[in-house]
This record gives sequence, structure tokens and C-alpha cells, in this order.
Amino acid sequence: MLPGQLYAGDVSVETTIPVCTMDVTYKTAILHVAAGWDYMPGHHEPAYAVRQGTENIYLNTLFHQSFVDRTITDWSGPLTFLTRRRISMRDQIYPGDRIEGYAHVTGVRTGDRGEALVDVAVTIRTPRADACVATCTIRLPERP
Repeated sequence: MLPGQLYAGDVSVETTIPVCTMDVTYKTAILHVAAGWDYMPGHHEPAYAVRQGTENIYLNTLFHQSFVDRTITDWSGPLTFLTRRRISMRDQIYPGDRIEGYAHVTGVRTGDRGEALVDVAVTIRTPRADACVATCTIRLPERP
């Protein structure tokens, strides 16, 4: 068994997942843009972003998706497999924001192939608003 890994049967509906936090810096924002090759100017040029009507450069869709995933896998462990993710981006995430990922289990079931599936609702919050809401399904491994 892998320390820190959840296995099939370890979770139940309404389990609250520990809050995942991150301080977003300019470095975080720029490195994420470079890693994903998303060179849309609103993600790295402050003047361009402000002309678009935002406060500053803002994090891209891939960042929102990644932080949703991290919120879940920091809790469930590295052998967890994300089988489905649906997000709704509702507000920007800016450098200087402290983001918090809140999540809870909404369903536990057995998939068509006998695998242990867990449905999770996630909300990513900034100091201003809920920036992203998501519903996900993860597959947990069987206990060795």
C-alpha cells in the first residue's frame, strides 16, 4: 500500500476534502503560460489584459483545470485516475490571489468494469468570488 493513497471503499458520500491553497504569483502565472504554450497576451501582458477589461494578467483554462485536479489528488493520492472533469470558469484568477480549492464527495459507485468511481464537486475561490466550479469523477485503485 502506498502511504497517502486512498483506495476503493475508503470514502463515502459527503466526505469533505481538505482545502487546497495556493498563493498565485507572477512567476506562477508566467511559468504556467510557458509550460502550456498558451501565449494569448492576456495571460502575460498586463497592458493588454487591462485593455480587455480585467484587472491584470489572468490565469488560463489549463490552470483552472489543473488546480481542480490538484485539489482532488492532494487528498486522494498519486494513483488516482481522473476519468471526467467538467468545469465552469466564473471569474478570473490574478497574480496576488490566494486561491482555495474546496471539495466534497457527491457519489460513490461501481463502474461498468467493476472499478471504484467517486464523484466530486469542487469550487475554486479567490478573495473576490468563486472563480471555478467543477464536477469530476475519479477512479480509485483497489487495495493491494
